[in-house]
Amino acid sequence: MNSTTPPPAVPDGDVAVGYVLVPFFLFTIIGIVVAVIMYIRKKKRIDRLRHQLLPVYSYDPSEELNEAEQEMLWREEDTRDPSSTFSR
Repeated sequence: MNSTTPPPAVPDGDVAVGYVLVPFFLFTIIGIVVAVIMYIRKKKRIDRLRHQLLPVYSYDPSEELNEAEQEMLWREEDTRDPSSTFSR
């Protein structure tokens, strides 16, 4: 055997693991970052919608319960069939 030729290269197990683990961790970190960004955008969108709808669905605690009940009764009377009121 010639002493000037280097011995054949034996692949290290560390290099092979690096080729697998580095992309795995890279994709995992990118996936987590994308999920966090999507969660923050969704939360901002829901908060914005909530603030737009808040005046529509606001409840006035100073309103008397009897007034609220009376409004519900008036609405029921408006939705009744007019022919049924004359049958008495």
